[in-house]
Amino acid sequence: MDTVFEEENKNIKFKCPNCGVISRDDVIFLCNTCDQSEMIYENGVYMCPACLKKGENFECMKCGSKDVVMEIRN
Repeated sequence: MDTVFEEENKNIKFKCPNCGVISRDDVIFLCNTCDQSEMIYENGVYMCPACLKKGENFECMKCGSKDVVMEIRN
């Protein structure tokens, strides 16, 4: 795997209220409101502007919670 990609992913954490810190592989991206042209590349992840705001944008695949929060450390 690309080491730059690995380094960028270390700066991103996903927290589920039920499961605690979960891996990126255990998160489903839920936003269907933004166009692909609106995507922003931030810390190794492409995301839409809506996902930079708190809300139900991510779902935990372990428990189904839609209250997963993404934290980015700079």
